[in-house]
Amino acid sequence: MNGPTLNPQVALYVDDFLPYTHGWIYRQISDPVTNVKTVLCHQRSEEKIFPIARYVTSTRSGRLSEYIKGRFWFLFKYFSLSLDKKAIQAFGEELIAQKINLVHAHFGTNGVGIAPLCKRLNIPLVVTFHGFDISSAPLRWPAYRKQLQLLFDQIACAIAISEEMAERLIVIGCPKEKIKVSYLGVPVNKFTYIDRSQHKEPLVFLHAGRLTAKKGVPDLVRAFAKAFPNKGEAELWLAGDGEERKEVKETIHSTQSSDVKLLGRLTEEELQQARSKAHVFVINCRTDQAGTKEGLPIAILEACCTGMPVISTRHAGIPEAIQHEHTGFLVEEYDSNAFALAMQKMREASLRTQMGINANVLMREKFSLEKCNQELRRIYNEVLSH
Repeated sequence: MNGPTLNPQVALYVDDFLPYTHGWIYRQISDPVTNVKTVLCHQRSEEKIFPIARYVTSTRSGRLSEYIKGRFWFLFKYFSLSLDKKAIQAFGEELIAQKINLVHAHFGTNGVGIAPLCKRLNIPLVVTFHGFDISSAPLRWPAYRKQLQLLFDQIACAIAISEEMAERLIVIGCPKEKIKVSYLGVPVNKFTYIDRSQHKEPLVFLHAGRLTAKKGVPDLVRAFAKAFPNKGEAELWLAGDGEERKEVKETIHSTQSSDVKLLGRLTEEELQQARSKAHVFVINCRTDQAGTKEGLPIAILEACCTGMPVISTRHAGIPEAIQHEHTGFLVEEYDSNAFALAMQKMREASLRTQMGINANVLMREKFSLEKCNQELRRIYNEVLSH
């Protein structure tokens, strides 16, 4: 490992530890190399899936109030984010008691909340930005946009999870010298490579992700229906749940796509079984009407680890993980015709197999969890050496 030998004593700060879709955070903090000593949060979720040795919760005063603010954001766009007195006391005591010398917050919206406490205690703050926090949120939330500029002045390091996101950070005012790119890694050795060259028909496409606007699932269903109008040619499996579930079901009905299977939320074991039976991973990411963008969906990386080729869009950091015509196909956002054509091209078994091999190799070279967590530790060391 490069850099000086230091001893980071890290506290992680997130709002909710941990939604089932945020397992990539758990992979970071459960690795001894990152040396996370405690977690600060306002809600503790999925304790059986994500057990941790030490954490402190301080429930936000008025969860109903927080929900209302989130649901009707346009009425509260001039309100700043901040910790209440109980959280400041609880988190401050924990930081002191555990002799924490670095705080790592995920999402800019959390970073602006914890920043004043870190400043008061003279603890350097590292913030990882993920997508909405530097796309739609600054556009629709003037108070947060102002807080972001103050955060950029204070933080020791702004971590971008893709090169594309690093450019976005610069555009909205983060000093270039404070930005480091650190990919979210995947434990490549835990995802068994699957030889799909002998897979039987029908051709199975798998989507895994929230049913939300930026995933473009209704249009994905329409593209599939156009690509495979005849029953039994192929199947589309949709794993995940979310606010667009009703719209997705209505789209399946309106396109008369009986070969589309709505699987709902799957456990990691169930998702792995789905991957083992599917041929191609598909995810139709786009910038939604609110301006929200992705970062780099971890589901893409996990699929590639198993040797699945991917069809996706030229959106956010996705082209850094999917090499067009080498590990899969990339199309422009909102181009359902091009997506349908890419799905048709995946009929060729030898093409799918070679793309899957290439995808697995790329994951090992660029996105292995071990390498990515070592890079994160290097960033911690660099911050503490200044």
